[in-house]
Amino acid sequence: MKNIQNIVVITPVWNESLGMIQQFLEGIDKVRRKLSDQGIGFRHFFLNDGAVNLPEEYSILVRHQKNEGLAKTLLDGYKAVFQIKTKPDLVIKLDCQEHDPEKILLIVDHCSHSSAQVLFLPVWYWTEKEERPLMIDIVSLIVRFVSSLNPMDKGTIFEIFDRRLPLGYQCFRIEALELLLPDIEKGIRVFQKKFGKPATWGLDFLIILLAANKIPGSLDFVFGGWSKPWQENRSRKKIEIQRQKIEIMVEVARELGCK
Repeated sequence: MKNIQNIVVITPVWNESLGMIQQFLEGIDKVRRKLSDQGIGFRHFFLNDGAVNLPEEYSILVRHQKNEGLAKTLLDGYKAVFQIKTKPDLVIKLDCQEHDPEKILLIVDHCSHSSAQVLFLPVWYWTEKEERPLMIDIVSLIVRFVSSLNPMDKGTIFEIFDRRLPLGYQCFRIEALELLLPDIEKGIRVFQKKFGKPATWGLDFLIILLAANKIPGSLDFVFGGWSKPWQENRSRKKIEIQRQKIEIMVEVARELGCK
């Protein structure tokens, strides 16, 4: 098992407020100090997808002059990681609005003591008026989701993914990302060809399906904590759009050889 000495973290930004970004960076700086005390190198970069509130003085790895959508932004970000002179051992992707930077320490600890190549951190959408589920129920839901990935079970996937357990918090060993990247890029092209428009959402989900099929014995999941959902995520219209997008990405995954 290779020691973790060098980490790169990327965060896509589009319509997040400056206050949200600054608060997020405070958490990132705390993580940087703690990892530095362990002798682990840490670099964080934003992926600017036409963001209006992202100051240029911040570390930015990808710059889009206009919004091109999350899928293209992430693809460009993952490709840009391989252009960095000193390649990392781990590549971690998290968002400003629903992911806790402190969990990066959990990721590093977990990957330091396991053979996981790709790690996903599902969060639970929760508001203060709701009763929190027991951890045993969350773990059971994660197990059900994992069992629905290979072979793919659209019904179970739709019931769980994004609506209840968003999985945008992801970590890759650099070798695993290198293995998956050609299919990730091909998936974007397949989507464009099949549907006549660029993919703007769903790359996180496609990556989960690809990893489950390409390196199934090397996937792992760790609970990423509680997250307050954006109100729009609760609307019927949003839920139906998510269903359609999941079905589309399942089709794309099948064309890429996933079962």
